[in-house]
Amino acid sequence: MLSRGTPLPRPKEEGEKPFWISYADLMTAMMMMFLIVMTFSLVIITNPAPELEHLKKIGQLCEEIKQAAQGVSGVTVDCVNNRIDFGSQAQFGNNDSKLSESAKQTLRKFVPIVLNVARKDGGKLLKRVVVEGYASPTGSYLLNLQLSMRRAETVLCSLFEPPAPEEAALLDDDKRMIRDLFLVGGYSFNNGVGKTEAEMRRVEFKLDFLGFDETPSTVNAVDTADFGKCL
Repeated sequence: MLSRGTPLPRPKEEGEKPFWISYADLMTAMMMMFLIVMTFSLVIITNPAPELEHLKKIGQLCEEIKQAAQGVSGVTVDCVNNRIDFGSQAQFGNNDSKLSESAKQTLRKFVPIVLNVARKDGGKLLKRVVVEGYASPTGSYLLNLQLSMRRAETVLCSLFEPPAPEEAALLDDDKRMIRDLFLVGGYSFNNGVGKTEAEMRRVEFKLDFLGFDETPSTVNAVDTADFGKCL
């Protein structure tokens, strides 16, 4: 007769190995990530990259123009898009490219403000000022293209006209700077979102700034006080 043997002791089972990290380990990892992010953020804030510093200087220059222009009625400086709007002062009649005398005086008062601010930087930021003419959708493509260009030219020509008796004349240094910095451009049609047709027939200034590490181009204009006149 077979007797039952004494059962052998079962080996001691190991405890379950945890699969998920513990709550304490999770919080420690999150704290380490937070410290790393904060460290990089402080480095960026206290030691900005040269490109960011360049953009900051451009914003400061535009804001300085904006502040200086507060005394000129009707002028709006947009430092987000780097544009200058003269409102009704630089609006034109239908199929017309003439400016009123009061509008010309406003332009001659405002432009030296831009030039004086640009001089402070020594030509390191402001690349050019584009005088942009616009037209309403009325009319053909080529007609509006020519008309918008003439409007921009009219604005630039008005800066070189003899001043009114109560105006201060532009200095020759100002005129030379206008010659070297200002360009004219025209757009046949203008989408003019939210604008009436009268508001579309306008001229704006677009401020173009030098990019980071971009050097100003050399101007080879003849240095003369005889700037001529527009026909």
